[in-house]
Amino acid sequence: AILNEFILNELPEENIPVNLILEEIFVNIVEYSKADYIKVNAEFEPPILTIEFIDNGIEFNPLLKDDPEAPTTIDDAQIGGLGIFLTKEMADELEYQYVNNENHLKIIKKVE
Repeated sequence: AILNEFILNELPEENIPVNLILEEIFVNIVEYSKADYIKVNAEFEPPILTIEFIDNGIEFNPLLKDDPEAPTTIDDAQIGGLGIFLTKEMADELEYQYVNNENHLKIIKKVE
C-alpha cells in the first residue's frame, strides 16, 4: 500500500491500471520468488511512467509465461493466475533481464 501511494501520488490523477500493475507484480514476487529483498525504481517523465522491480528471488521471466485460457463458463473460472496476464495487457512495454542473480522487470506505461 505504501509503494502504491508513493508512486500514484506523483501521477496527475488516480490511475487504476498502474495501481493494479504495482499490486500484482509486488504480490507475485512476495508469494513465489523466495526473494530476500525487492527494490523498486520509479521514474515519471510525463506522460511516461517507468517502474522497475528488482529482486534476488528465483529466476523467473514473466514474459515467457503463457496467457491463461479464457474459461468457457463461469463455473470453469479459477481465482488467481491473472496478475501477469493483466500486467501484459495494461502495460505499454515490458522488459525482463536476469543479471547478477537478480530479476529485473521493467514496466513502461503511458499515463494519460
